[in-house]
Amino acid sequence: MFSLLLNVLVHSPSASAWSDATCTFPSPCWPSENTWKSLNNTLRGSLYRAHPAAAPCHVPYTNEAACSIAKQNWTSQFWRAQQPGGYQDIAWENGDSYCNIDNDPNTPCAQGLVPQYVAKVQNVDDVKAAVNFARQHKLNTRVKGASHDYLGRSSGNGTFGISTIDLKGIRFEDNFTLNHASGRAAAQSVVHVGAGEHWYYVYKAADAHNVSVVGGSSYTVGAAGGWVLGGGHSALSPQYGLGVDNVIQFEIVTPDGKLRTANHYENKDLFWALRGGGPGFGVVTKVTYKTYPAITAITSLLLNVTYTNASYHGALKTFLSMQPDLAAHNFSGYTYPSNTNLLGGILVANSADVGGANATLKPLFDFAEAETKAGRPMLVQTIVSVLPSVFGMFSADPATVDEGSGSAAILGSRLVPMEIFKGARLEAFTTFLVKQPFSITLLHVAGGKVNTVSPSATAVNPSWRRASHHIILATGWGTNTTFALRNVLRKGLTQATQTFAELVPGFGAYANEADIVRVLIRKLERESHGLLMLIPSFI
Repeated sequence: MFSLLLNVLVHSPSASAWSDATCTFPSPCWPSENTWKSLNNTLRGSLYRAHPAAAPCHVPYTNEAACSIAKQNWTSQFWRAQQPGGYQDIAWENGDSYCNIDNDPNTPCAQGLVPQYVAKVQNVDDVKAAVNFARQHKLNTRVKGASHDYLGRSSGNGTFGISTIDLKGIRFEDNFTLNHASGRAAAQSVVHVGAGEHWYYVYKAADAHNVSVVGGSSYTVGAAGGWVLGGGHSALSPQYGLGVDNVIQFEIVTPDGKLRTANHYENKDLFWALRGGGPGFGVVTKVTYKTYPAITAITSLLLNVTYTNASYHGALKTFLSMQPDLAAHNFSGYTYPSNTNLLGGILVANSADVGGANATLKPLFDFAEAETKAGRPMLVQTIVSVLPSVFGMFSADPATVDEGSGSAAILGSRLVPMEIFKGARLEAFTTFLVKQPFSITLLHVAGGKVNTVSPSATAVNPSWRRASHHIILATGWGTNTTFALRNVLRKGLTQATQTFAELVPGFGAYANEADIVRVLIRKLERESHGLLMLIPSFI
């Protein structure tokens, strides 16, 4: 199916023109200032000469009032998403430069990886104008939504950026029917979501409408952008599938500047590609998701296991060995093991069985008791409650939530099968994790409903259809970390990710949270075989 899509699109004159989009600043091909002014007039003043978010705190852009605002909002992802040059992960904002609120203000703020100009589009006509401008001038272009991007696909020095954060809108329909379905599809309950919406507000609206929707587990992840284009995992995925499994249709401005609808009946190949194939096919303006009857009970289990370093291997192995049983009891969520403790936020959707949730952890309690008796203190603590809805997971004031924005992070990851938690493979995997100097996150977001979908049904990595977990290795650096040390961390993470891959042969990574070095290697491999992305400048 994908070959058909490429055959159709690559032979389109407009697509070919966009695929030649290699112009970057300060090349001679870069548009003149008057040309940019003309685009700004077309966009009614919504074109910005973009800089990193801390630029007002540095020469030559010093502005005390603006710097004060930046300092007050530095860790707010809602604020960062609104800044033309703001990103959640400053590794993809500043690159290797020192333009942060706590760096020497006399150190000039470099452009970093922020696009030279950013069009903050306000409506679909603005998107068309920006896309047409980019195509006509063959500009290397980036699309930026909520700015949750660990692979640098929404930023790039010398590029032109299109920000969709102002494309708001959340609208529910209880009896929605696709056009051109010709009686082949029954009406269903859906929600239409603008490209600039954050999942927090979608969940809030869904709660008020008495329905549930499958979305991200962060307040600030974009609900209709990179999350779903890469696949979209959720704490609800084991019960309801990935984000791409719940998409009814996309509205997208393609490289020729036209607004198109993509679903099972219109632009079917494009619809397949958008569900997990990543960015690169245009600028998505709206996504329609199926909704479900309201979930009225979710057992929430907060887990904190503390131990000495001597017990780390055994404690982690015990917890990992429990994964098949946890999955059988519909557990999902996230756990974070280290050499001193294991933290977890575990959920059981459509359940109010508090006692059952605790009982499922019996092997961990038993191991802790044995370790403590052996003189190695270990404690398992749980707080179990029943949430009244999906929105109950987001009870904190979003203005007070710190999700790590304004810091630098790099990731490596792998999708893994349930078999890795059994027998000899369990011991090897535990040993690998215990030796890691990087932070570890176990995401219980696969298996179940995710595994019931055909690997060819969408463009998402087929490994999702056989995996039970998504596991991340991560590291980062401070704002004053030397460039040399950053490179050491990058190299170490790539090496660890490669070793990880050898433990799960035949399994890939989640496209949105992969190791950037491995992604670039695969990109080069594809290009060497002539498999160019339609819009390579978006990668």
